[in-house]
Amino acid sequence: MTWMTRIIQFLLAAAYVMFGILKLSTHELQMEVFTSTYGYSVGFMYIIGAVELVSGVGLIIGFWHPRIALLSAGVIAMIMASAMLTHIRSYEGMRTSVLPLLFLLMAMFVVASNSRRREREWH
Repeated sequence: MTWMTRIIQFLLAAAYVMFGILKLSTHELQMEVFTSTYGYSVGFMYIIGAVELVSGVGLIIGFWHPRIALLSAGVIAMIMASAMLTHIRSYEGMRTSVLPLLFLLMAMFVVASNSRRREREWH
């Protein structure tokens, strides 16, 4: 179970570092989707990008400090739950919510695995 958790944690970290960089670099596609499709401001895109980047880095640091991985994966789970709601609210339906759902499930798996690990350390 530990190796599976570490692999999923690494995949999440790589994805969220990349997602954060895309949003912070004001990538053309990200700008259009955030402003036109979802109706959010560019400032909100920067905030989400910074949170995604910090969460991705937190997952990397979490290999040595499980508490940070737990916190970072929890933040990612909240972001992905919100992303799913944004897709549904913009009438895109469930077909575009599949990827955020996958990332949400991966983040929840990392949270559950790290919280079990923390419980074992406390007892």
